[in-house]
Amino acid sequence: MNSRRTEIELPARAVLFRAAAVGLVVFVTLWVLVGIRWAPLVSIDDRAVAGAHGLAVDHAWLATVSRVVTDLGSPVAADIVTAVAAVVALVWRHVVVAVVIVGARLGELGTVAVVKLVADRARPSFAQPLATASGNSFPSGHSAGSAALYGVLLLLVISALARGPRVAVVVAGIVFVVAVGASRIFLGVHHPTDVVAGLAIGGAWAAAAVGASAWLPRAGVGRTPTG
Repeated sequence: MNSRRTEIELPARAVLFRAAAVGLVVFVTLWVLVGIRWAPLVSIDDRAVAGAHGLAVDHAWLATVSRVVTDLGSPVAADIVTAVAAVVALVWRHVVVAVVIVGARLGELGTVAVVKLVADRARPSFAQPLATASGNSFPSGHSAGSAALYGVLLLLVISALARGPRVAVVVAGIVFVVAVGASRIFLGVHHPTDVVAGLAIGGAWAAAAVGASAWLPRAGVGRTPTG
């Protein structure tokens, strides 16, 4: 059984917490601006989502791709990937890794749920809706969930990859997460600010969860540099 447990070298804790702090600052700043309904931001949001939605209406392929990507980044899909990743980590006796993955997902879910209620921002509305969504608009749950889940997975695996595969995996992960957020704008169910805020808080939870793993019992996980 011990042969299954491999060392996982995690990124430096200080770097992770700085990244989490930046994500949190961006998120809170956008939340405040949305809350006070800052006119320049509202104007940019309205024009951007109207333009993106118009493109999707005029180009059927773009609407189809957006629907597929948004389904791949849905909360249900994120929950399934989270469960599978956590089980795999437990099978390989990486208990802390499983805790980090689940913790990032639950933390992001809780934050998004509370802020949606407090911010109480209405979703965009169009005469030709390409998709429907329930609940409030700020922040984007699809964006936050994808950023938190795939962000934490990237942080956990990149150190185990050679430079070539590492770059490819990171680029693919970033492109997918950004695509999920963009799909919500093209479908007309989120403003750009909602998406950016979702990416920021999801990324913050991913970085914070991996950084905090240094304080958890070292059960089946390698050391975490603290420099």
